[in-house]
Amino acid sequence: MKVAVLSDIHGNLEALLAVSADLERRGVDRAICLGDNIGYGPDPEEVVRRIRDLGYVSILGNHEFSLFDQRARRWLNFQAEENNIVTGKLLSEESLTYCYTLPKFLAFDIAYFVHGFPPFSVFRYLNRQSDATLAVLLDTAPFSLLFLGHTHKLQLVRQESGAIVRRPLGEERVELQPGQKYIINAGSVGQPRDGDNRAKYLLWDMAAATLEVLFVAYDYWATMQKIKERGFPEAYATRLG
Repeated sequence: MKVAVLSDIHGNLEALLAVSADLERRGVDRAICLGDNIGYGPDPEEVVRRIRDLGYVSILGNHEFSLFDQRARRWLNFQAEENNIVTGKLLSEESLTYCYTLPKFLAFDIAYFVHGFPPFSVFRYLNRQSDATLAVLLDTAPFSLLFLGHTHKLQLVRQESGAIVRRPLGEERVELQPGQKYIINAGSVGQPRDGDNRAKYLLWDMAAATLEVLFVAYDYWATMQKIKERGFPEAYATRLG
């Protein structure tokens, strides 16, 4: 089985369409979204509808959670807080209900999926966790693969000779070693923050025991223009360029 892992689409329909076409071309069997399907981007309703129409499974992100929790919304920065309010108004009742009912985590085979940090945080950042915290997680997790999002930056974490090793992921294929546990940040489909404007996602080949990091080009100029037309903060557009 080939499982695609998508994260942080953030209302970017053009990026999602490009990635979904790539998934179809590669014969992916299942797609799992790590949350933050909405927020920042101009097409939250269209993105939610497309995810549902495609049969992708999704978990909760902090932007979905903030639609319904005032305290969570206040944890966002001011621009993101205001954008979350506007985004909620762009969503249909059906899509709001969908966002409200998303689970905080998903377990599948040898893998665990959560937006922020295990077991079910949508707010904790992987890159802010100490080596000691990560070591405990890897030592005690009953799963070999822990897929996270939230930071928008691709990263792989593992233990080697008792030490925590963190490294950024590029456009590459990782051979998953038997008995080794990994924490993998899936980056971002719709708003990468690594200086490369292509959409990023992961392809886990369960039979081959590999993890492929894929970069997909899309019409980001169209998304940037729509962000500006919506009157969203300019920063949300310029981040894509």
